[in-house]
Amino acid sequence: MNTTIYLRTWGDLACFTRPEMKVERVSYPIITPGAARGILEAILYKPQFRWKIRRIAVRRPIRFISFRRNEVKSKLSSRGETRPIIVEDDRTQRNTLALRDVEYVIEASMELTTYANQERRRPRCHDEDESPDSLVKYLCMFNRRAEKGQCFVQPCFGCREFPASFEPADESALTVADGINPDSDLGLMLYDVFDLNVSGDYTPGKVEARPRISLFEARLKDGVVDVGNSRIISMEQGVKL
Repeated sequence: MNTTIYLRTWGDLACFTRPEMKVERVSYPIITPGAARGILEAILYKPQFRWKIRRIAVRRPIRFISFRRNEVKSKLSSRGETRPIIVEDDRTQRNTLALRDVEYVIEASMELTTYANQERRRPRCHDEDESPDSLVKYLCMFNRRAEKGQCFVQPCFGCREFPASFEPADESALTVADGINPDSDLGLMLYDVFDLNVSGDYTPGKVEARPRISLFEARLKDGVVDVGNSRIISMEQGVKL
Protein backbone atom coordinates (compact mmCIF):
# COMPACT_ATOMS: atom_id res chain seq x y z
CA MET A 1 0.00 0.00 0.00
CA ASN A 2 1.25 3.49 -0.88
CA THR A 3 1.91 5.43 2.34
CA THR A 4 2.43 8.80 0.64
CA ILE A 5 0.06 11.55 1.76
CA TYR A 6 -0.88 14.87 0.17
CA LEU A 7 -2.17 17.78 2.21
CA ARG A 8 -3.31 21.19 1.00
CA THR A 9 -2.81 23.97 3.52
CA TRP A 10 -3.40 27.70 3.27
CA GLY A 11 -3.66 30.87 5.32
CA ASP A 12 -3.60 34.67 5.37
CA LEU A 13 -0.15 35.13 6.93
CA ALA A 14 2.99 33.06 7.47
CA CYS A 15 6.44 33.64 8.91
CA PHE A 16 9.16 30.99 8.63
CA THR A 17 11.89 32.92 10.38
CA ARG A 18 15.41 32.85 8.99
CA PRO A 19 17.76 31.77 11.82
CA GLU A 20 20.47 34.26 10.84
CA MET A 21 18.14 37.12 11.81
CA LYS A 22 18.63 37.61 15.53
CA VAL A 23 15.87 39.96 16.73
CA GLU A 24 13.70 40.94 13.78
CA ARG A 25 11.56 38.25 12.19
CA VAL A 26 12.32 37.82 8.48
CA SER A 27 10.59 34.96 6.72
CA TYR A 28 11.97 32.57 4.12
CA PRO A 29 10.12 32.94 0.79
CA ILE A 30 8.41 29.55 1.24
CA ILE A 31 7.53 27.11 4.00
CA THR A 32 10.45 25.10 5.41
CA PRO A 33 10.34 21.28 5.59
CA GLY A 34 10.46 21.51 9.39
CA ALA A 35 7.38 23.76 9.42
CA ALA A 36 5.63 21.40 7.00
CA ARG A 37 6.42 18.49 9.32
CA GLY A 38 4.99 20.52 12.21
CA ILE A 39 1.68 20.92 10.38
CA LEU A 40 1.45 17.18 9.80
CA GLU A 41 2.36 16.43 13.42
CA ALA A 42 -0.35 18.84 14.60
CA ILE A 43 -2.83 16.55 12.85
CA LEU A 44 -1.23 13.25 13.85
CA TYR A 45 1.90 12.65 15.91
CA LYS A 46 3.08 9.37 17.38
CA PRO A 47 6.61 8.43 18.52
CA GLN A 48 6.06 5.16 16.68
CA PHE A 49 6.53 6.86 13.29
CA ARG A 50 8.04 10.00 11.79
CA TRP A 51 7.17 12.20 8.83
CA LYS A 52 9.47 12.56 5.85
CA ILE A 53 8.76 15.58 3.63
CA ARG A 54 9.16 14.77 -0.07
CA ARG A 55 7.89 17.71 -2.13
CA ILE A 56 6.22 21.06 -1.50
CA ALA A 57 4.13 22.85 -4.13
CA VAL A 58 3.87 26.65 -3.85
CA ARG A 59 0.44 27.39 -5.32
CA ARG A 60 0.23 31.16 -4.80
CA PRO A 61 2.60 34.02 -5.70
CA ILE A 62 5.32 34.69 -3.13
CA ARG A 63 4.40 38.03 -1.58
CA PHE A 64 5.77 39.69 1.54
CA ILE A 65 4.17 42.07 4.00
CA SER A 66 5.93 44.15 6.67
CA PHE A 67 4.43 45.19 9.99
CA ARG A 68 5.35 45.77 13.64
CA ARG A 69 4.16 43.69 16.54
CA ASN A 70 4.21 44.05 20.30
CA GLU A 71 6.14 41.22 21.92
CA VAL A 72 7.51 40.50 25.38
CA LYS A 73 11.23 40.04 25.95
CA SER A 74 10.88 37.34 28.61
CA LYS A 75 9.25 33.93 28.67
CA LEU A 76 7.52 31.94 31.36
CA SER A 77 9.61 29.39 33.16
CA SER A 78 8.97 25.72 32.41
CA ARG A 79 10.05 24.72 35.93
CA GLY A 80 6.71 25.37 37.60
CA GLU A 81 7.38 28.95 38.71
CA THR A 82 4.23 31.06 38.92
CA ARG A 83 5.79 34.54 38.65
CA PRO A 84 3.75 36.42 36.01
CA ILE A 85 5.14 38.56 33.21
CA ILE A 86 4.12 42.22 33.53
CA VAL A 87 3.45 43.13 29.92
CA GLU A 88 3.76 46.90 30.46
CA ASP A 89 7.27 46.43 31.85
CA ASP A 90 8.44 43.83 29.35
CA ARG A 91 6.87 44.94 26.07
CA THR A 92 8.95 45.66 22.99
CA GLN A 93 8.11 46.42 19.37
CA ARG A 94 9.73 44.34 16.65
CA ASN A 95 9.49 44.34 12.89
CA THR A 96 8.17 41.30 11.04
CA LEU A 97 8.65 40.60 7.34
CA ALA A 98 6.05 37.89 6.74
CA LEU A 99 4.38 36.17 3.80
CA ARG A 100 0.79 36.92 2.82
CA ASP A 101 -1.91 34.76 1.19
CA VAL A 102 0.00 31.49 1.17
CA GLU A 103 -1.06 28.08 -0.10
CA TYR A 104 1.00 24.90 -0.23
CA VAL A 105 0.54 21.25 -1.04
CA ILE A 106 2.74 18.97 1.06
CA GLU A 107 3.78 15.52 -0.13
CA ALA A 108 5.15 13.36 2.67
CA SER A 109 5.60 9.76 3.69
CA MET A 110 5.74 7.84 6.98
CA GLU A 111 8.60 5.81 8.40
CA LEU A 112 8.33 3.60 11.47
CA THR A 113 10.78 4.28 14.30
CA THR A 114 12.33 1.97 16.87
CA TYR A 115 9.44 2.84 19.23
CA ALA A 116 6.95 0.95 17.06
CA ASN A 117 5.39 -2.08 18.77
CA GLN A 118 7.19 -1.37 22.04
CA GLU A 119 5.90 -0.61 25.52
CA ARG A 120 4.01 2.69 25.62
CA ARG A 121 4.30 5.50 28.11
CA ARG A 122 0.76 6.73 27.46
CA PRO A 123 -2.52 5.01 26.56
CA ARG A 124 -3.66 4.87 22.96
CA CYS A 125 -5.80 7.62 21.46
CA HIS A 126 -9.54 7.05 21.28
CA ASP A 127 -9.36 6.59 17.49
CA GLU A 128 -6.40 4.19 17.53
CA ASP A 129 -7.20 0.49 17.50
CA GLU A 130 -5.31 -2.26 19.31
CA SER A 131 -3.66 -3.66 16.17
CA PRO A 132 0.16 -3.72 15.87
CA ASP A 133 1.87 -0.51 14.82
CA SER A 134 2.11 -0.28 11.04
CA LEU A 135 2.30 2.38 8.33
CA VAL A 136 -1.14 1.40 7.02
CA LYS A 137 -2.69 1.86 10.45
CA TYR A 138 -1.26 5.36 10.93
CA LEU A 139 -2.00 6.37 7.35
CA CYS A 140 -5.67 5.54 7.88
CA MET A 141 -5.67 7.50 11.15
CA PHE A 142 -4.17 10.55 9.42
CA ASN A 143 -6.61 10.42 6.51
CA ARG A 144 -9.59 10.20 8.88
CA ARG A 145 -8.37 13.18 10.87
CA ALA A 146 -7.54 15.29 7.80
CA GLU A 147 -10.94 14.62 6.20
CA LYS A 148 -12.75 15.63 9.39
CA GLY A 149 -10.52 18.64 10.09
CA GLN A 150 -9.33 17.10 13.37
CA CYS A 151 -5.96 17.89 14.95
CA PHE A 152 -4.12 17.68 18.27
CA VAL A 153 -3.36 21.42 18.16
CA GLN A 154 -4.19 24.11 15.63
CA PRO A 155 -1.57 23.97 12.83
CA CYS A 156 0.18 27.25 12.18
CA PHE A 157 2.52 28.88 9.69
CA GLY A 158 5.57 29.59 11.83
CA CYS A 159 3.80 31.60 14.57
CA ARG A 160 0.74 30.72 16.62
CA GLU A 161 -0.91 33.95 15.45
CA PHE A 162 -0.87 32.66 11.86
CA PRO A 163 -3.24 29.64 11.78
CA ALA A 164 -3.14 27.17 8.89
CA SER A 165 -6.26 25.65 7.34
CA PHE A 166 -5.90 22.22 5.78
CA GLU A 167 -7.67 19.55 3.74
CA PRO A 168 -6.70 16.29 2.02
CA ALA A 169 -5.35 16.50 -1.52
CA ASP A 170 -3.96 14.18 -4.17
CA GLU A 171 -0.90 14.09 -6.41
CA SER A 172 -2.57 16.23 -9.06
CA ALA A 173 -2.57 19.14 -6.60
CA LEU A 174 1.23 19.31 -6.97
CA THR A 175 0.74 20.68 -10.48
CA VAL A 176 1.09 24.47 -10.33
CA ALA A 177 -0.19 26.77 -13.05
CA ASP A 178 2.41 28.53 -15.19
CA GLY A 179 3.40 32.03 -14.18
CA ILE A 180 2.63 31.75 -10.47
CA ASN A 181 6.31 31.96 -9.47
CA PRO A 182 9.39 31.83 -11.73
CA ASP A 183 11.90 29.00 -11.41
CA SER A 184 14.54 30.18 -8.96
CA ASP A 185 17.38 29.06 -6.71
CA LEU A 186 16.32 29.86 -3.15
CA GLY A 187 19.75 29.08 -1.69
CA LEU A 188 20.31 27.34 1.61
CA MET A 189 17.17 27.01 3.69
CA LEU A 190 16.54 25.52 7.11
CA TYR A 191 15.67 21.84 6.69
CA ASP A 192 14.98 20.88 10.31
CA VAL A 193 16.21 21.30 13.86
CA PHE A 194 16.27 17.55 14.60
CA ASP A 195 18.25 14.71 13.08
CA LEU A 196 15.42 12.79 11.45
CA ASN A 197 17.74 9.99 10.34
CA VAL A 198 18.49 8.97 13.93
CA SER A 199 15.68 7.55 16.03
CA GLY A 200 17.89 6.38 18.89
CA ASP A 201 17.95 3.15 20.83
CA TYR A 202 14.66 2.25 22.46
CA THR A 203 14.58 2.67 26.23
CA PRO A 204 11.21 2.03 27.92
CA GLY A 205 9.83 5.16 29.51
CA LYS A 206 12.38 7.48 27.94
CA VAL A 207 12.31 9.45 24.69
CA GLU A 208 15.26 11.70 23.90
CA ALA A 209 15.17 14.47 21.33
CA ARG A 210 18.31 14.90 19.26
CA PRO A 211 18.56 18.57 18.24
CA ARG A 212 20.73 19.21 15.20
CA ILE A 213 20.24 22.04 12.74
CA SER A 214 20.42 21.05 9.09
CA LEU A 215 20.03 23.00 5.85
CA PHE A 216 19.14 22.02 2.31
CA GLU A 217 19.69 23.47 -1.13
CA ALA A 218 16.24 24.72 -2.12
CA ARG A 219 15.24 25.24 -5.72
CA LEU A 220 11.80 26.15 -6.99
CA LYS A 221 11.08 24.47 -10.35
CA ASP A 222 7.64 24.42 -11.97
CA GLY A 223 6.24 25.68 -8.68
CA VAL A 224 7.55 22.70 -6.68
CA VAL A 225 10.49 22.27 -4.29
CA ASP A 226 11.80 18.71 -4.42
CA VAL A 227 12.95 18.28 -0.82
CA GLY A 228 13.51 14.52 -1.07
CA ASN A 229 16.14 14.87 -3.79
CA SER A 230 17.87 17.96 -2.40
CA ARG A 231 21.28 17.87 -0.74
CA ILE A 232 21.03 18.04 3.06
CA ILE A 233 23.83 19.87 4.89
CA SER A 234 24.31 19.58 8.64
CA MET A 235 25.79 22.40 10.71
CA GLU A 236 28.59 20.00 11.72
CA GLN A 237 29.87 20.27 8.15
CA GLY A 238 31.12 23.77 8.79
CA VAL A 239 28.25 25.85 7.37
CA LYS A 240 27.79 29.08 9.30
CA LEU A 241 24.72 31.29 9.25
